[in-house]
Amino acid sequence: MTEQKVSEQDLKDKMYWLRKFRMAKNDKTLERMVSRAIDEYHNMSTVAAAIYLAECQRERELTLGRYLDS
Repeated sequence: MTEQKVSEQDLKDKMYWLRKFRMAKNDKTLERMVSRAIDEYHNMSTVAAAIYLAECQRERELTLGRYLDS
């Protein structure tokens, strides 16, 4: 399995993380995905902020049962 190199700019983009987090079909899976991402990028505040924003949006989407516009 080859890992794709992600640019730092992509990591700072909420939409990048939202696309990843949309793979989570329930709250528990989302929690694990976010935890893993924060563990990896906790030292980069702009990336952590993008992760947090994407997590919040995905939680709302799961609650509402539909995708929200960015």
